[in-house]
Amino acid sequence: MRHRAHLALAERQARSQLTRLVHDHSLLAGSLVLMRRSCGRENCRCTRGRKHAGLYLAIRLGRKRKLIYVPSSLAQEASQGVGNYRRGRQLTAIVSQHCLERFLRQKAERTLGGRRKPCSRAS
Repeated sequence: MRHRAHLALAERQARSQLTRLVHDHSLLAGSLVLMRRSCGRENCRCTRGRKHAGLYLAIRLGRKRKLIYVPSSLAQEASQGVGNYRRGRQLTAIVSQHCLERFLRQKAERTLGGRRKPCSRAS
């Protein structure tokens, strides 16, 4: 692979940030959902409208969507993991855009610069 000096500064920065993110941090491909529920006890405050709040990680496992309870002791770690994953997707989109632009330039150079000779058909 060629040295990255030929890449645009924005692409180099995005690639570096993405590498550090994947290497040093946890990534959770999902969303955090705050749900309020009733517990079912007769004399609980949730029967009078003040429902119990719980944090859940909504993720897709295979074809199914799952809700995984997140204890309050792990709420910050789950939030950071979801945020890191979103940032990774943003950085990947930046790198992909630069790669697409480079591909389209190469395509244009090859199709315009190296025009094909017309076919000579033997009659």
